[in-house]
Amino acid sequence: MPIKIELLNRYQLRAKENNLLVLPVIEIKPAESTNLPFISRIQITVAGMPEDLAIAIQSVYRSVTFSSSNLLKLTSPQRLKQIECSWSKALPAGVNCMLVVTVEYFDSDANANPLLTAMKKTTAECNIWTFANESPRFQMTAQLIPPEPKSMKSNLTYPGWFAIDFGTSNSTVTLYDPKVIVTPDILPREQEARLRDRISVWLNHRPVEEVPGTNRAAWETEWQKFLSELGKDFPNTRDANRYNFGEILLRGISSTQLLEVIRQIEICLGKRLDWFRRVASKNLNQIYHEVFRVPALEWQSLIPVELDKNRRQHEIPSELEVINVEGGVFKSTIDRVKVVLGEQAKQHRLDAIRGGEDDIEGRFLHSPKRYFGQERTCKITLDGNVESIPINTLLQSAYAHLIELTEKYRQSNAGKCSEGKFYRAVVTYPTIASPFVRREIESLVQKLDIVDVQMAYDEAVSVAIFFLWREFGGDLNVGIESFKSRCRKDGERWWQNVLVLDVGGGTTDLALIRLSLEEINPFEPGEDRGDGGRYYKLTPKLLGSSGHLQLGGELITLRIFLLLKVAIADCLLSAVADERLAKDILKVQPEELSDRFLINGKFQPYSLLECVDKEIREDEAYKEALNAAEKVIPTRWKNSPNRAQSFYTLWEHAEDAKLTLGQKRQKDVPEPLYVIDGHKIAEILAQSDIQLPNTILDNLSVTLTVEQFEKATIPVIKEAVAIAQGLIENALGSKSTKSHYNTEKEQVDWLILSGKTCNLELVQRELYRVFSQSDYFIWNNERVTFEPEYTKLATSAGACFAEKLRQLGFAPKESKELLRKGANQLYIDVKNLFYFLPCSFTREVIGASPEPIFHAGQELYQLEAEDGVAKFRSGWQGMQLTNNIIRQDFENIKPQLWGSFNGDALRKTLTMSEDTFKNQIKVQFEINQKLEIDLLLCRGTPHYFISKNIPHIDAAKTINIATIITEDNKVVGDIAVNVVESANALKTDAHTLLFSGEKDYRYSLQTFRDEEETTSEFTGLIAELPPFPVSGKHTFYFQYHNPKSNQWELIGELPQPQISNEYPCRYYVSLTSKGLLRVHAFEIPYWTSNSSDCLLQEGCVFRDTLQPQPNDIEAKRDPFSGEH
Repeated sequence: MPIKIELLNRYQLRAKENNLLVLPVIEIKPAESTNLPFISRIQITVAGMPEDLAIAIQSVYRSVTFSSSNLLKLTSPQRLKQIECSWSKALPAGVNCMLVVTVEYFDSDANANPLLTAMKKTTAECNIWTFANESPRFQMTAQLIPPEPKSMKSNLTYPGWFAIDFGTSNSTVTLYDPKVIVTPDILPREQEARLRDRISVWLNHRPVEEVPGTNRAAWETEWQKFLSELGKDFPNTRDANRYNFGEILLRGISSTQLLEVIRQIEICLGKRLDWFRRVASKNLNQIYHEVFRVPALEWQSLIPVELDKNRRQHEIPSELEVINVEGGVFKSTIDRVKVVLGEQAKQHRLDAIRGGEDDIEGRFLHSPKRYFGQERTCKITLDGNVESIPINTLLQSAYAHLIELTEKYRQSNAGKCSEGKFYRAVVTYPTIASPFVRREIESLVQKLDIVDVQMAYDEAVSVAIFFLWREFGGDLNVGIESFKSRCRKDGERWWQNVLVLDVGGGTTDLALIRLSLEEINPFEPGEDRGDGGRYYKLTPKLLGSSGHLQLGGELITLRIFLLLKVAIADCLLSAVADERLAKDILKVQPEELSDRFLINGKFQPYSLLECVDKEIREDEAYKEALNAAEKVIPTRWKNSPNRAQSFYTLWEHAEDAKLTLGQKRQKDVPEPLYVIDGHKIAEILAQSDIQLPNTILDNLSVTLTVEQFEKATIPVIKEAVAIAQGLIENALGSKSTKSHYNTEKEQVDWLILSGKTCNLELVQRELYRVFSQSDYFIWNNERVTFEPEYTKLATSAGACFAEKLRQLGFAPKESKELLRKGANQLYIDVKNLFYFLPCSFTREVIGASPEPIFHAGQELYQLEAEDGVAKFRSGWQGMQLTNNIIRQDFENIKPQLWGSFNGDALRKTLTMSEDTFKNQIKVQFEINQKLEIDLLLCRGTPHYFISKNIPHIDAAKTINIATIITEDNKVVGDIAVNVVESANALKTDAHTLLFSGEKDYRYSLQTFRDEEETTSEFTGLIAELPPFPVSGKHTFYFQYHNPKSNQWELIGELPQPQISNEYPCRYYVSLTSKGLLRVHAFEIPYWTSNSSDCLLQEGCVFRDTLQPQPNDIEAKRDPFSGEH
């Protein structure tokens, strides 16, 4: 069906306080097809009881008929106009009216002309109702549907979870709900629907391509023969015509019958001429490829939440409207703020602008997400009362509204959703967001009675997981082989590097990930494998990430906004200069402008515009042009709230211009223009009490071209692509990220584009320009993925799926029974994404390059048995009075202040002099997977705790000496492991030397304390152990150095400690001066204290936290700062 009517099946009638009825919205949109429809007629009728109300509702909607010479071509979704419906009487109970929408239309042919010989029709109905015992008036509230009684038991916990992507421009929520588990017999439902649609369109459209030696008539003949042959096995197609064969062929058939249709299509193609068969097979393969790439959401029990029930939309605008403020116990507190998000909030803002309301910015936040991490309050005026509300309260209310919409969806879909109280939420965040922002988000959501808030997946990683899952399609067996075919191979591993570039409405997020696939054999030699299923492990490794919090579609819109504003001001001042407009109409006289815009005191046309209509806008002339335009069209509302109307009206024009001029075009289609005529200019000025005479309106207009649009847009695109380029060159060009099984120069193998801004033609053009010349990327259109359909859903669905993999994964040995049944298994080790640092950190120093602390790609470990996150520690370094830690994603990108620590305040607490503090206090930095940094502080060298309960062997006793470490700080001989393994490999140097008899350990000697008797001190050494052999034990050997011996003597063996660890950990061996060897899991613990006073004693370690810093926000990049 080429046209879809978006209309609710049922709609509860309501009335606003001003006696206006709230009626359902009607939208029509073309279905996904190259066959664009031409509309001939739209008829809307309303009938039912009471009759006078039905007539009043009928008057709101307008039916329309188009002549055959002037049909409406439907290229994009269109909302049907409706006027306001006034109803002065009490709203009656028991309303029962039927709204019927009928659209008559024609399909188009291959040349995009209407096929007037076959009219088609589609209809939608909506039942408009009220309760029989309804109260006489309804108030417009945030609730779109009446609250239903809760049937869930209070002690029941929801077995799934939800993932929220609260975006700058749009938001989505995805549920994981295991109530209904669908195992498709043929294809997943989403893929089958796409297959039906694409096959139907292909057969109806009969595509023709240029093949040497053929013409249109030859194609028509071959198509007719092919369809005639195909129709022999399907009698229902006898009544089909030229334009609906595919639709009739697939109508009402089952999934199994669909596969039979595909089989017959392939058979019939085999009987056609070679040139026809080749082209048709190519088209079919493209269809199959597209079908298998449709994510099987239902199969994975993932449900995109319908957040806008009225419009049946899973994605809603993030615009926020405050609709209610409930006061707290004290006047200065706010207990509860009620907000709504979505199209409703946006429409209310536009209504407020048209109505001339003053407090627009107070009630509405266009992009609330951009204010994370900012200390600010918003003044809200509701019912004449003014409240100052912290921005975090509004952001928390936004999350609460998304959770409320999710709960309502769950209750209205009880058949496929489980019951219970929400326990776990997965919340995405910008890749570049600081720990300060991440903690704020986590805290805000936790306070909404969500026990477990998962912040493990940033937006770029979430997108990567979504498209990785999509890559495997609906069939694991086919998907794995397909994935292998696009990978590099090294032995039994397949791997590829993936770059995710997500340019959204407000932020840009990037992640560079290496995907490595290997087969794991869980069976013992000779063990029964049954039908031979295979177990695969796919490991994603984060090579680097980056981004920008103020780089996206809204920055592009802002640049177009400023261009439009200056262009309109230039147009009006030119009209004054030409004496077409009286000087006293505008609020500025030409002589008040800078001399650069005047010649002999008269405004020079285009002088304003040429200062802004360029790619680089940084000079003084640009600033003066903006200030001059502000005098003509006041839109800077920060200190003058009444100017917000003009700002938002012009902002809507800028958004329209971006969509019009930035759309992708076919080669032969002329470039579009964006025109603001005199009437629209007059509307903008009227909001500033400037009235243009009607006589001039037809002689005023501003036109933007594609060239002007691209000049305004390209700096934003270049900046985003430059971040991607820098990330790639830094990660793949450094030795630290080289794969241990790869020695060739690494490249990006797969580029994933996400975010609606990537839909601009200019983005892909700039990507091609940069990456086609890069040594780290071989441009291949087949490996550049951009799916507009999933640009926003990908983030929440990817995070939801990643959490499913983390929660439900199991070890290879536990899958043996499934493998014996012939079922292949794939385990995606999502947690591996947390094992490596995505960026570098440095410490600011005087007069030199910043001091490196952590390097991108550094592996993280579990440092203590109780740790729930992976960490890494730097070496011990000198302490500064002020410690500023800088995040550096790669060279040449702007560094970001990540956090700071006031050492001087600590010094004063300890009453130390500056020299003593700097000379004696040392610091070690500890970072975790969340990029949170702690400081470990110590006076002198840290002391370690050694427990006597740890198994040990006495090396001194075995080799019959009193002490192993001599007074001159040397070990009396070499101590090593893997000696036997080295001999078996016929290599004399393959053992692992732990302690050398030739090394001076003067500066490596450690002080140990007994964990039970902390006052007792003894010295020793620490060394990292290699991996344990299969036996689970390390065997220690000794070799004399004085006199020199080539004979290894057995000391003894120590087992691998039995531990439970969430993340990889390292093992160490300690050697006391008296010769006791112990094996330790995790880092050997320091002697610590919770009091900073311990720093007055040598060796005791005190832990403190780096004070995180909010992300830098530039007002000139914030469209809604009120300064534009």
